[in-house]
Amino acid sequence: MIRLKEIQTALLNVVGWQQEYDPAHLIDRRLCESESGLTFQGAHPLVTLANIRSIMPDNYLYKYPEWNTILTYAKGSKVRHEGKLWIALRETQGEKPTASDFNQDFNRDFNSVGSDGNPWTLYNMESDFVLELTRNGINTAIQQFLQEKQLALETRDLLERRTFFDGAARLAATITPTGKLVGFEIVPVRAMGVTTKIERIGLQMVGATGKVTLYLFHSSQVAPLRTVELDFTNTSGGFQWFTLDEPLYLPYIGTGTDSGGAWFLCYNQNDLPSGMRALNVSKDWSREPCQTCLGGSIESWREMTKYLQVSPFATHAPSDFAEYPEMFDVERVGYTNTMNYGLNCEITVGCDLTDFIISQRHIFAGVIQKQVATDVLRTIAMNPDVRVNRNQVNVTRDQILYELDGDPRGKNSGLVYSLREAYRALSLDTRGLDRICLLCNNHGVRYRTV
Repeated sequence: MIRLKEIQTALLNVVGWQQEYDPAHLIDRRLCESESGLTFQGAHPLVTLANIRSIMPDNYLYKYPEWNTILTYAKGSKVRHEGKLWIALRETQGEKPTASDFNQDFNRDFNSVGSDGNPWTLYNMESDFVLELTRNGINTAIQQFLQEKQLALETRDLLERRTFFDGAARLAATITPTGKLVGFEIVPVRAMGVTTKIERIGLQMVGATGKVTLYLFHSSQVAPLRTVELDFTNTSGGFQWFTLDEPLYLPYIGTGTDSGGAWFLCYNQNDLPSGMRALNVSKDWSREPCQTCLGGSIESWREMTKYLQVSPFATHAPSDFAEYPEMFDVERVGYTNTMNYGLNCEITVGCDLTDFIISQRHIFAGVIQKQVATDVLRTIAMNPDVRVNRNQVNVTRDQILYELDGDPRGKNSGLVYSLREAYRALSLDTRGLDRICLLCNNHGVRYRTV
């Protein structure tokens, strides 16, 4: 298991792009930051932003929604309008994207609004295309590294696709809302490199259908780390399971969270659709299930509690929580061991190298540089509609492939060979990895006769 999005974000600026000279094609300045001092253009002369523009799809602008005068756009939203791409500098509704002297600077800081109060500024969509190429290259580099170093086995699953409990509640076991935040406190095992992943969430409600908003908090952070909106439509009284587009990762220590804390998955009873009631499963979360209860629940409970502790809780919900959701006072949390509040989760617990990769990200600089450059050149060579500017140099497809793969009849050469050597030189220090995730290299005692 690896938390790929966290890795992509943390490694994004290990290598940077050299900014374009043409003001009309300046990319987001954040893509030009380089922790290592390396640039992607430094990997090969043909890796240029001009050549990357030549492989960007002609209809790339249409991946963004058309501006709508009715919709409300949050800060950072991107829309297309009059054949251009715009980014919102603040929340806005009904304000048409227009150009001004302030927002003609493509290389500006997108975190501030101009003196004229204009909420929109032009954004170069080439930035997003370059960002996609960079993220894909980082993804390839990490996956390839894990395979080549045989570390993939150290990211194995310890507990795969298990629910917190089996079965469902009786239809009569409704819970009367009391205006509180309710849900599960989840405390991971104190082990570096072990992460719990919530892949599906189950809701068992009656009385109404509608959207239920869940919040994922960590005790070390004020704001929720994730907000999940589930559209509950089940009228049969059973559980409705929702597969998350992006799983919820609950590491012992992770990006932006302190070690030793607790995770809280909860919802606000005040915000449930009118008339909706949660159903409660008759289960005491503070003790081991009885031997004859719910079939194999005791075995599942014993396996799960090796890696995490789950405790239902309830706490006071501020009146403005829906607008300003914030972490509550843990000291005022009340544990309700016989309640589940209509919630269930399907989890996987696995060994996770994410934090080790992030902490040692600088060793990947050379690999990421060459991997992204290789991907760019391969795409240029294989794109039949490429529009590479050949005014300065006439580069053919075969010549690009030669630069990549070298001469098959001669000695090893080319960018691919250089990339392979960079992978070979990598070594990740996993000494902090918990023993339950390390491979056992003891192959037993060998005997021989004379």
